[in-house]
Amino acid sequence: MIASVALLAGVAAVAHDGSTPPDAHSSPEAHSSPEAHSPAEALTPAEVADLHRGEQIYARTCSVCHGERGNAASWAKNSLNPPPRDFTSAASRRLSRERMISAVTHGVADTAMMSFTTQFSNEEVAAVIDYIRTAFMGLEQDDHGHDAAVAAAEQPQVPSGHEDHGHGHGGAADMAALFPAGLVGSSERGKAFYKDNCADCHGLTGDGKGPRAYFLSRKPRDFTSERAGAELNRPHLFEAIAKGVRQTEMAAWSKVLSAQEIADVAEYVFTAFVADDHAAHGGAADGMHGDHSKKN
Repeated sequence: MIASVALLAGVAAVAHDGSTPPDAHSSPEAHSSPEAHSPAEALTPAEVADLHRGEQIYARTCSVCHGERGNAASWAKNSLNPPPRDFTSAASRRLSRERMISAVTHGVADTAMMSFTTQFSNEEVAAVIDYIRTAFMGLEQDDHGHDAAVAAAEQPQVPSGHEDHGHGHGGAADMAALFPAGLVGSSERGKAFYKDNCADCHGLTGDGKGPRAYFLSRKPRDFTSERAGAELNRPHLFEAIAKGVRQTEMAAWSKVLSAQEIADVAEYVFTAFVADDHAAHGGAADGMHGDHSKKN
C-alpha cells in the first residue's frame, strides 16, 4: 500500500561520477552461487551480521554520499535531489531493518540510490545495514540480528484465526469481520491520511494507478478488483497496513501509526473501494498482500 514512505529508506549510495562502487567486486561471496540474490533471500536478515565487514563496505561504498558519520556528505546534500538519507536523524530510527535491506538490495525509485543486488551478497547487505543501525542510528541488535528496541515495542494485535478471513488461502473472506481489539475505524479520518500518503501509489480511486505506480516493479494493490473484493476485509487490511508486505514497497506502518490510526485508514479503503466494489459485483468473489495475478 503506502509506498511513498519507501523514499525515506534510501540506504548506501553511488559515487557521484556514476562509476562502479569501489567495493563492488571485492568479495567472492557476492558471486558465490546463483541463488545468492533471489528476491526471497534478499529480504531475509542474516542471523548475526559482521559489523566489521559492514564498516568496511560503508567506508568504501556508502560514505561518499551518506558521509563518514552517517549524516549525509556536504556535497551530496547540496547536489542530489532528494539528498541522501541522514542516518543520525530521529526520522531514520523509524526505519525497520527489513526496509533498509530492501532499499540496498533493490534501490529506491526517483533517487540516486541504486540496487546493489549484483554487487553484494545477502550477508554483506545485512552487515552494512547492521553497521549503520548500530553506529549511526543507535539501535542495538539482539543475537539474531533484530532490533531490540523495535522488538520490544508494542505492535497492533491481529486476532487469532485471521487467516480464515481471507489471506489468499482459497475461498472468500468474511467481509463482515471486524477490526481486532474492538477497534472501530473512522473513514473520514482515514480518507485524509490516504490522500496524503497512499494515493501516490494506490491512486485516488484505489485502482493501483497512482503517479508513482509506474516506477514500481511490484505494482500496488488495485482495491477495486474482484479479487480485492473477495480477500480484503477489515482484519486483512489492518494487518497489511500494520506489518507491511514483504518484497513490495508496502511499509510496516505500525512503526509510525497507532492502532487506531491504522484502523482509520483500513476503514476508508474498505468502505470507499473494497466494499463498494464488492457490492457492485453483487457480493461475488472479487482478492493488501498482493494480487499476484497483477504483481500485487
